[in-house]
Amino acid sequence: MADNDKQTTETRRNVLKYLGAATGFALAGGQLDPFAHPVAALESDETAFERDERRIEPFDGTELAATFYEPSTDGPHPAILTTHGWGGNKSDLQPLAEVYASNGFVALAYTSRGFGQGENADPSGGEVHSTSELERQDASALIDYLAQQNAVMTDGENNPRIGMDGISYGGGIQMRTASVDDRLDSIVPRATWNNLAQALAPNGIIKSGWIEALEYGAQTGDISEENTATTSGVLECGRMTEADREYYRQRSPVSYDAIEDTPALVIPELTDQLFPINQGVRNFGKLLSDGSTTTLVLGQDGTHVLGRADSYPPGSETSREFVGQLALQWQEARLKNGDIDVSLLHYYDEQADEFMAADEYPPHPERSTTRTLAETVELDGADGNVAGVDIEITEPTEVLGIPSLRLDVTPTGEGRSHLFVALQRVRDGETTIIKDKVTPQAVTEAGELDFDLFGVHAHLEAGDTLRVAMSAREDDLTAAEVIDLFGGSLYRPSDDDAGIELSADTEVELSIPASRELSAPATATPTATPEATATATATDTDAQTSTSGSQPGFGVPAALGGAGGLSYLLSRRFGRDEPSEADD
Repeated sequence: MADNDKQTTETRRNVLKYLGAATGFALAGGQLDPFAHPVAALESDETAFERDERRIEPFDGTELAATFYEPSTDGPHPAILTTHGWGGNKSDLQPLAEVYASNGFVALAYTSRGFGQGENADPSGGEVHSTSELERQDASALIDYLAQQNAVMTDGENNPRIGMDGISYGGGIQMRTASVDDRLDSIVPRATWNNLAQALAPNGIIKSGWIEALEYGAQTGDISEENTATTSGVLECGRMTEADREYYRQRSPVSYDAIEDTPALVIPELTDQLFPINQGVRNFGKLLSDGSTTTLVLGQDGTHVLGRADSYPPGSETSREFVGQLALQWQEARLKNGDIDVSLLHYYDEQADEFMAADEYPPHPERSTTRTLAETVELDGADGNVAGVDIEITEPTEVLGIPSLRLDVTPTGEGRSHLFVALQRVRDGETTIIKDKVTPQAVTEAGELDFDLFGVHAHLEAGDTLRVAMSAREDDLTAAEVIDLFGGSLYRPSDDDAGIELSADTEVELSIPASRELSAPATATPTATPEATATATATDTDAQTSTSGSQPGFGVPAALGGAGGLSYLLSRRFGRDEPSEADD
């Protein structure tokens, strides 16, 4: 028994090492992975502020653990309320709070209600209700608290000069608070969701690996019975019911009131597996439509990456530094009347290793092209095979945004048929998965599918092939492996006895924002094995290089703290109105 207990402890320690603050998890001994923090690249000065540990009762007698950071310079100062990711606590926010405090802001880092449980911990009271109205009321009560502090600048009675900053689950709390509390002068929601139901079960297929990881992160919290029952039920049934979807939607910006006048720096990440940029783009669209001043930043900091066998951490130091600096400048402009020169869109270009700016999103018009399958293809739910529709690139082309796909399909066999789609770049015989993105879609009946793929960015050269790769199994498109603790895969696969038929002469239409028109038609080619199209992911390139023989593993650098969400519109330019969510 002792050996088993030791093994369990070691497994948990190793898991937390990767989830880190990625989920906001603390490591053994209280040490944190530096990549877990969005401002790790920025410097703080510990002589520039004082720190005070506090217990604060917000509105219902529940005590919240908090750390109050006060600049050493004469005040009063504007304030920043910082929010952590799912499974995290206020210690995860220390580097972020110290950067703000070093730059003349009072910072209040708090542990969200119910979280912070564990050995030698300083937990907050209450239960975790996952960005419910209770979590929103806590945030508003903390704004009340800051208004009463002599060190905090105010703009009237009970109205502090205040902004919020945080990642994932913390970003979700920001969005909910801003929809109700108009005292907020600025928010910086990073790597968060717009519709949690769609994020956790995109197009009717649950992200089983991520839901398992979030369940693991819940060990650091006192989770409400309703939340536990909902999550456990989804995992047990392998699908979301309408009641499940409503539970998650009610905790999502898609259902919130208008955020009419709160400037927002919205920061989704291009490699985020839990909350792809589709989620952030929809938040961006909502905020613009609501009337808030908004800038969209497509970063690549390495948040929410599960199932990567190598290249840990998968984020870019250039991205982390740029995003951290821009967030600081954004708050200074909004809370200190400073100057900031921002465009509507900033995005990380991995090929150039720098950020680009554009005056609109997406920066390129949508281009469409249609291909016809030369022969009938049977995608097998058990053995796995891949059908590829090829588009030849004749001149240098940049693609950036949310693609969509339209085609006719027929489910075959018995059980659940799930279609998985990846955009791949083929160059000099080497196939890569663009941003390592694989989009699922439930196939419940014969007919036309028309759905968004996860957002991507890539540079294509003349002579490249842009391939639409399709399979009935996610692991036939990428061999990145998820550890058994999290179920062994990102998504629930098709049943072994099920499959999908793509008939000869089926038209496959791809639409994608691109700098150039896409080329003339080509045919689709079925491949016999997963390795023929793609295997494991590799290093940080615009398209993730596929290699063979990778070892099982995963990484979640800023992650669940990252994995928040539990922490997973204007027009078609911002992604479609909420995608259909088959419950099959």
